[in-house]
Amino acid sequence: MRIVHVVLDFVRRYRYAIGGISTAMFVVSALLVPVFIQILPEDYFVKEKMKSRISWVPFPLHVLYLVFKNVVGVLLIILGLAMLVLPGQGLLTIMVGVILADIPGERQVFLFILRKTPVLKMMNWLREKKGIPPFRLPEP
Repeated sequence: MRIVHVVLDFVRRYRYAIGGISTAMFVVSALLVPVFIQILPEDYFVKEKMKSRISWVPFPLHVLYLVFKNVVGVLLIILGLAMLVLPGQGLLTIMVGVILADIPGERQVFLFILRKTPVLKMMNWLREKKGIPPFRLPEP
């Protein structure tokens, strides 16, 4: 019961900051997630993820890119989890974070979620609005 009071006091004290952060997360996710979904190729879920490095990119720069990409992916997953209870596109944001992050077993989990939730329908709807072919999934 003490934890509930601590949380309520925190929310009362920082309600404007929480509201501002929630609004910012909603706006950013509403603008960037659809763009990201539209630039993925239609066979993204059918083919295996490519793990190659461009030959002319120096190795330290490639490592920096991988670190940045994974940090952004994990941040999007955390923000997506928060958006499940706050305003925003929580499931779509989590999906984009999973796509960016290099998580072991992500492909199997991702395909399971796409088959069991309305996320694929929403992603294909966003693509259809721009005249882009829908995503294809591998046979189960």
